[in-house]
Amino acid sequence: MIARAALAPLALTLILTTAPPGAAAPPSPESFLGHPVGADRKLAGYAKIVAYFEALDAGSDRVELRKLGKSTLGRDLVMAVISSAANLRDAERHRATARRLADPRGLDPAEAERLIRDGKVILLVTCNIHSSEIGSSQMAMEWAYQLATSEDPKVVRWLDDVILLLMPSINPDGTDMIVDYYAKYAGTPWEGGRLPWLYHHYAGHDNNRDWYMLNLVETRMVNRVLHHEWFPQVFLDEHQMGAATPRIFVPPYADPHTPLAHPLQWRLNDLIGTAMALRLEQQGKSGVISSYAYDAYWPGGTKNTACLKNVIGLLTEVSSCRIATPVYVDPGELAGGRKGLPEYRPQMNFPNPWPGGWWRLRDIVDYELIASNSLLESCSAYREELLRAFWEMGRDAVARGERETPFAYVIPFEQRDPAAAAQMVEILRENGLEAQVTQQPITLGEHGAFGAGTVVFKAAQPYRPFLIEMMERQRYPEVRQGPDTKEIFRPYDVTAWTLPLLMGVSWIRVDRPFSAALAPWRESPWASPRVEGDGSDGWIVRASSDDAVTLANRLLARGVRVERALDAFVSNSLEFAPGDFVVTGANAALATKLADSLIVELHGLSAAPIVRRAPLRAPRIGLYKPWDASMDEGWTRLVLDRHDFKYTSLDNAALKKKGLASRFDVVVLPDVDKDVIVDGRAKSEDGSITYQEPLPPPYAGGIGKEGVAALKSFVEDGGTLVCMTSSSDLPLEEFGVPARNLVAKAKPAEFSLPGTLVRIRVDPTHPIGFGMPEETVAYCTRGPVFATSIPGANVGRAVVARYPEYADQVVASGWGTGMDRMTGRPAVIETALGKGRVVMFGPRVQHRAQTVGTYKLLFNALLRAGMKE
Repeated sequence: MIARAALAPLALTLILTTAPPGAAAPPSPESFLGHPVGADRKLAGYAKIVAYFEALDAGSDRVELRKLGKSTLGRDLVMAVISSAANLRDAERHRATARRLADPRGLDPAEAERLIRDGKVILLVTCNIHSSEIGSSQMAMEWAYQLATSEDPKVVRWLDDVILLLMPSINPDGTDMIVDYYAKYAGTPWEGGRLPWLYHHYAGHDNNRDWYMLNLVETRMVNRVLHHEWFPQVFLDEHQMGAATPRIFVPPYADPHTPLAHPLQWRLNDLIGTAMALRLEQQGKSGVISSYAYDAYWPGGTKNTACLKNVIGLLTEVSSCRIATPVYVDPGELAGGRKGLPEYRPQMNFPNPWPGGWWRLRDIVDYELIASNSLLESCSAYREELLRAFWEMGRDAVARGERETPFAYVIPFEQRDPAAAAQMVEILRENGLEAQVTQQPITLGEHGAFGAGTVVFKAAQPYRPFLIEMMERQRYPEVRQGPDTKEIFRPYDVTAWTLPLLMGVSWIRVDRPFSAALAPWRESPWASPRVEGDGSDGWIVRASSDDAVTLANRLLARGVRVERALDAFVSNSLEFAPGDFVVTGANAALATKLADSLIVELHGLSAAPIVRRAPLRAPRIGLYKPWDASMDEGWTRLVLDRHDFKYTSLDNAALKKKGLASRFDVVVLPDVDKDVIVDGRAKSEDGSITYQEPLPPPYAGGIGKEGVAALKSFVEDGGTLVCMTSSSDLPLEEFGVPARNLVAKAKPAEFSLPGTLVRIRVDPTHPIGFGMPEETVAYCTRGPVFATSIPGANVGRAVVARYPEYADQVVASGWGTGMDRMTGRPAVIETALGKGRVVMFGPRVQHRAQTVGTYKLLFNALLRAGMKE
């Protein structure tokens, strides 16, 4: 039953509080900015937002502004801590209470109840992760001012019960990109248009797809707040959606959901979302929908990751305008057609549709203010219930881990790529999981014996659901749209994220209780390079580690001679594989110095190895950067930066220039649709050109026929063209290479891979397969699936990797349809053309900087362009 206080009509009386002694009262946002928040065509940039929160900090004893660290491009990421003055003075004690409730091991129930009675709900609200969804960053100023200055008894009570952690933007760089670009084109035909580049330096819109991998500095800072420093019990991430949709989405979510999350998660999620919908309806805001579009299945987004760690994870999505420019929506343009809304009409989860008309930034601010205040109100009204649920979810996770399988996951010390294993363990630890290390050899039943230094993640810990989610293979729940149909609710995002498979790490699931001498993790057992010999005559570096490529790049940058073995060989009674690096000359000290931060194997040479070798030089890399901003291009930059590859970004004009082969050894086309590359805009499935908002003249169009011809000449003149996934269609259709895409015209019902881990078999003797195992797992999103043809003169082809022979063997984790179209077919091919070559990848081998296990396929394609065979 909803508490009476929670049902009281919501109203905020704005009476200024007494400012701290000697301080001026905080200014209103309007007086500080010079315009009302949400005014048409008016935006505050990030520096102005931070300055305003600094003014609130100086003028109110309810607000403390904290700097969490630097963004990717060097801006301060800030968080406002907003609560009663008494709570802020006692913040460390309240943080300690939250930390203790988060980990119930050893916590007596009576002591837990005492902590619950005395504790405060800690609420995290993040804004503007997607920078074009600008409304919440503006709203945050007005909301903070209301909370800092109101003497309404309800607001005072809320702040007595709740400590609000408010982040006005968790992508500061992108906030300024959007605001600056909007100002530049205000008053032109491109006012409010899309950016021609990513609004996060590496990830763009995908910065909300990083929440288990933690690749981005911004993600890591928010994650530290969530699971290491403050332990909030409730977390809301505020977003915007399309303009022709309902006006706001609030929980509950649509199906499917992850069954690993505690049922209390969904009950409280629904309760809070329903209260939001009620408050919005009471204040005359139509178009409120729930159980729509957004599910709680995939753990890569902000709120879903939190749901698996006992935090009530919430999402709101408000309809957008054109940044700060009003948009008129004709009633006939309002559309359903997504999960939970087949048609745009009244139904139980959407009882009061918005009728259409003008929609403004101020409307977004108003809807978000009401929803945000409702959330604060619910956290106050259900303070004890939320704190108790937080404790109970963690307690139940520990109890299940003690009595049910799996009991643990084990990461053996011996790994094909120890650098990947070390990274995976650190990712899990940064996500709040507890790791332990064996102090002596252990035997785990049928799994055999494991030596000291084996890493163990016991399942009896508070974040057990997240541990299992990361370590198990996924099987997408095919929720039917009705009892008499085979149609299922299609995945909202990806369907597979098994971390060891993504990263190429071996692991063991332990299904029986066991005992072992375990010590808390203090440092990685793979913390330093493994060096054998003095290297006075040179080194052999095994290519099975991605860090070996990093070391090779560092050595090449300093002019050191580096070669790759072309065959298997033996040295000092040790066996080495094709592709292993041979470093010759008097470089022992330099090699070990450059390897100091890496996890590699260096084996000293006593004599030059008897094996065919190809010398390397640092390849001159050009990476295509379309003006139709590509997230895959951004993630590729991140992967290359991390492994010390040097590259040049190439826009459309740069690719059109003749003589590319004189400036570059290799050109990389990221996963970009061929029509976008050539024409600057995508086509529909039937080949017609769909409407897409135009870009200003400097950014309009693609490389055109001129650019296609330049790329073909680049290959024929000796260059290497590397095509990631969908960009492979360009050489397949324009270069006359002996291959085709078998699924180019397949309908989704016939062939679909919505983010699926599939098995592939690799040829590790081919230069692109160097360092890879013969069987591994790759990440696929849609194709292509290749078929090769017997080539003619001056044209060659080679299959580097292919899919399994049987359809039921293809999917390793996740979900897909049409697997019979993949059986036995090439996944990675290389075709020769003139003096050069084209390398085409079906899988996304560097996807979102998550697919560590297949990075080497890309790295090898790049290094081969600088290899003299």
